[in-house]
Amino acid sequence: MDLLTVHQILVVVVSLLLPAAGSSGQQRHDTDAAWSPDGRKLVFMSDRDGDIEIYTTALTGGRDQRLTFSPGRDAHPTYSRDGRMIAFQSPREGGQPQIYVMLADGSEQKRLTNLRGFAGVPDWCPDGKSVLFQVNENPTLEPAHWQIYLINADGSGLKPLTHDGFNDQVPKWSPDGLKIVFFSDKTGQNQIYTMHPDGSHWHRITNNRWDDSSGTWSLDGRKIAFTSDRGSGPDVYVMNADGTSERRLTNDHPGLGVPFFSPDGSRIVFTRSSKGSGEIWVMNADGSSPVRLVPK
Repeated sequence: MDLLTVHQILVVVVSLLLPAAGSSGQQRHDTDAAWSPDGRKLVFMSDRDGDIEIYTTALTGGRDQRLTFSPGRDAHPTYSRDGRMIAFQSPREGGQPQIYVMLADGSEQKRLTNLRGFAGVPDWCPDGKSVLFQVNENPTLEPAHWQIYLINADGSGLKPLTHDGFNDQVPKWSPDGLKIVFFSDKTGQNQIYTMHPDGSHWHRITNNRWDDSSGTWSLDGRKIAFTSDRGSGPDVYVMNADGTSERRLTNDHPGLGVPFFSPDGSRIVFTRSSKGSGEIWVMNADGSSPVRLVPK
């Protein structure tokens, strides 16, 4: 199935522009969107029905589909590379959030982890056989001690990849499965690093006095989109995968979420905070033509 062209997506999205909250004017939080592998859908989290649940939206029109119906914050959904599965975090069984998986239509929801700490922000291995995620190993959450873990997609083989005294967060696989990008406060500031899938060979790819975080790869592995407060607030940036040619894409401090490249690399989806609400926006990969997606 061919990917949507930039023209097609803008035609659809423009038809869905403001006002976003509907006739009631109630603030809503639609955040943390990630692309389906064919580029035709986004999966995201929203509190539009009173509780934070996971939804999908088809960029070709139609109504948004709600996938989860459990009390608590179901969050940070991501598709497997074949589009069949979605991984996410949820506290639905009490205690701290854990990692779950489900089919892309919301069926067959299954818990993968059973940890004392907070487990969240999952990402699928490119071959679909395992899930990468972060864990706050301190059950009380304070002080934070975020580390990166790996688990097989059937819930077996739990393995910590980092085990240091720093906070290592938001791990994302490279498309070829040979590297993981993440951010860490190893230097006292959040900076972006890569490592091998076994947790070895750390390589720092941003080096400044600002907080850089939430890096994600383009599908060809050549670019990394990330957030940084190196301006006057958090914005979306892009750089080459080796850390060169950094460029700022937004100038109004979105402040939330993880930016994701579309599968064809032509667009980036990100979250913007506006007047206390969360909004999902899509822009071209060069930062041009940002448009807002709204509930439908």
